[in-house]
Amino acid sequence: MPSVIHVIRAAMLAAFLVGCANPEPSDAATTGSDLIIARIDAALAENDIPGAIVLLDIEGSRMTIARGVANRETGLAMQTTHLMRAASVGKLHTAAVIHQLILNGELSLDMKLADVVEAHWLEDIANADQATIRQLLNHTSGIPDYYDDGWFAHVNTVDGNTPERTLAHIRGAAADFPPGTDHAYSNTNYQYLALAAEAVTGQSIDALYRELVFEPLGLSATGYNIQFDPADRIHGYGSELDPEQDAFELLENNGPDGGIFTTADELADFLAALFDDDGRLHPIGASMMSDLHDRGDGRYRALGPTYVEHPLGFTAVTHGGSIAGYGTIAIRLLSQDATVIVHLNRDRSDIAGQLAQQILLEALTGTAN
Repeated sequence: MPSVIHVIRAAMLAAFLVGCANPEPSDAATTGSDLIIARIDAALAENDIPGAIVLLDIEGSRMTIARGVANRETGLAMQTTHLMRAASVGKLHTAAVIHQLILNGELSLDMKLADVVEAHWLEDIANADQATIRQLLNHTSGIPDYYDDGWFAHVNTVDGNTPERTLAHIRGAAADFPPGTDHAYSNTNYQYLALAAEAVTGQSIDALYRELVFEPLGLSATGYNIQFDPADRIHGYGSELDPEQDAFELLENNGPDGGIFTTADELADFLAALFDDDGRLHPIGASMMSDLHDRGDGRYRALGPTYVEHPLGFTAVTHGGSIAGYGTIAIRLLSQDATVIVHLNRDRSDIAGQLAQQILLEALTGTAN
């Protein structure tokens, strides 16, 4: 039997969605889509962010909103169909490939990286010869993060984040801690996960994305490392060198730790496929949630996403993405049927997170902090 608070929340969701579903100006619409638009516009203006794409899906009622500009030079308006540079949110796609290979019996969580990849990939990389697939997925490997304060000196418009370049940057660096004893986010982990997937299948990570994720879900717009595809017209602004730099051409994070391009709607469909009970990729999503590393304060690192237990009683999986010029957050509630995605064309993942939380909490409870 549902609790009183769940009944109240359901009523609030219904009232909120009446406003969101009505395109005509009305009092109800003012409490739905107009309120969200006002919040987006305020966040853009207050933080000098050119544009945003925001998606809110509650119980199958979805609205996707684009505000501001995608290109300051041309004045091109942001569009809901624009491809977003998902950055680290794309790690969920990489994790999905890995978990499918685990379900297939080609990998296992406790298999050591050293048992899978060729030895030259491990040379002089701290902990690489000891770390397991589990530890790579939940960031307890202790392998140093190549994406450190000095990495941006290597970023340019020609060279991508290949394993050769990223691993060379940390050869000889000290481990963060012995494997499995602590938690530290490391983009290097996902470079290694892709190498493991390629080693056991003989296929490229790009081909594995398409075979195991994109094609089964019909994600026709989603792709990997397509920075110069004409369909991607969102220009991001700001870099380590210049806060106003147009970062569109920078090959700043284009590997398996951040090279996914997708639309807001296809990202929401992907999350639903993973974490809905009847989702097409539900076995993969369940595998991702099969082990939780407790980070305190209701936050856990699952085997891919972050898992959050909110003080208000909500539970969610989430992942953020931050690269030069772009900030993204994706949240999928497990306790309710709700998804929120915010993509900004400025590297302000903090603002993306705040905006997503405000929108989601207001939709669920009628209040926002």
